[in-house]
Amino acid sequence: MRIYLVRHAEAQPEASQDSARELTALGWEQAQQSADWLCQQVSGSTRILMSPYCRARQTANVISQSLGCERIEMLDDLIPDGDPLRAEQSISLHARDDVEELIVVSHMPLIASLQSWLEESILTTGKAFTLAEVRAFEASVLAPGLATLVGGYIPGEDPPCPRGDLRSLITRR
Repeated sequence: MRIYLVRHAEAQPEASQDSARELTALGWEQAQQSADWLCQQVSGSTRILMSPYCRARQTANVISQSLGCERIEMLDDLIPDGDPLRAEQSISLHARDDVEELIVVSHMPLIASLQSWLEESILTTGKAFTLAEVRAFEASVLAPGLATLVGGYIPGEDPPCPRGDLRSLITRR
């Protein structure tokens, strides 16, 4: 199974509630760039899981429309300060045999914590994701320490990160 962890694109700095912050014009562009990259990567049956926050839903919807993926679900456990263990359990319930590719759209710090948990079995804040960044992992089973980073994309990076080079990019930050 391939798992794509995606941080939402740029959002408005202010709103009456953090959960209501919408994407900026740049955010819509970033979301489309990440969606375009994902279109080049995704080839199997796909499910998209997203945070209930507006900026994550908007980012996920751009990805869904670009991929033509109708299997999109909102998970309350994917909020910014969500518990990575609960989030991983919720995600695992959606990683079924009929899903070859799973796209998870969430926020910092949760998305970096999920990477750390899935890749290293360590509960930390992990390496920060930039806005609309995508990191791709391979895992035979969705479980702590069993995912391997295989590639990724950062909008605005030229050229996009090829497979294998993302680790050095993350480390340089």
